[in-house]
Amino acid sequence: MFLRTSAYSFFGLCRLLVFGLLLAPALASAQQVLLQTDVALDTLPARTGPNRAWFGHLYAGLAPAVGPGAGLAVRYGLASAEWQLGGRLKRRLSGGLALSADLRYALLRYGLPDATARAAPPVVPGATNQSLSYQQLQGEVSLRLNPGRGRGNAVGTYLDVLAYGGRALSTRYAYTQTLPGRPTLEVSEANPAYLARWLGGVGLRLGRNSLALSGRYRLSDALRPVPGVSGPAEPPRWLLGLEWSWF
Repeated sequence: MFLRTSAYSFFGLCRLLVFGLLLAPALASAQQVLLQTDVALDTLPARTGPNRAWFGHLYAGLAPAVGPGAGLAVRYGLASAEWQLGGRLKRRLSGGLALSADLRYALLRYGLPDATARAAPPVVPGATNQSLSYQQLQGEVSLRLNPGRGRGNAVGTYLDVLAYGGRALSTRYAYTQTLPGRPTLEVSEANPAYLARWLGGVGLRLGRNSLALSGRYRLSDALRPVPGVSGPAEPPRWLLGLEWSWF
């Protein structure tokens, strides 16, 4: 009896092994890879970005006036400064060299002290809170030196040599005047003949990634000559400030 049971068990085990061998190819075919990818081969190379051939971004800047004026004193700090908002398109020429073109809106304002002499036009005697302002549409071209290797798709440290210029969309001389026996007047003179309509200059920009220090020197005159007034009158030509970029 024991021998018969053992024989049955042995033959049953053999049948299971044969069945498993016959089923194995079917299971193997059911587990075949249906999709196979190679990331290095299937991914398109990045063509845009901070360190690619083409890259565009928005930026904002603030540059207070520095240095002395020529015959026209100003109030320094935020009272005399240029505010900027614009866009920049960069074309990388090589690993360490790029060319950029900017288009921006710029508001240049010079605040004048109350004690400004009459010899410096267009100041009105007894006026306070005086200011000269220029709303401009500016263009800029710059050559970027961008040394350094292994920075990946990032801007890194750079130096821009730039030239800028543009036409003032509007100019304005504003002041407050108080005369004896009369109410205080707030006067704003739009587009006066003595405020120049074209402004431009050169400068440098030293930056790292999204933050930059910019310095610009205005080559053009901000004030036109006034007949009958001797001596030059010109606010400071230097602007020194910061620029923030959105990547």
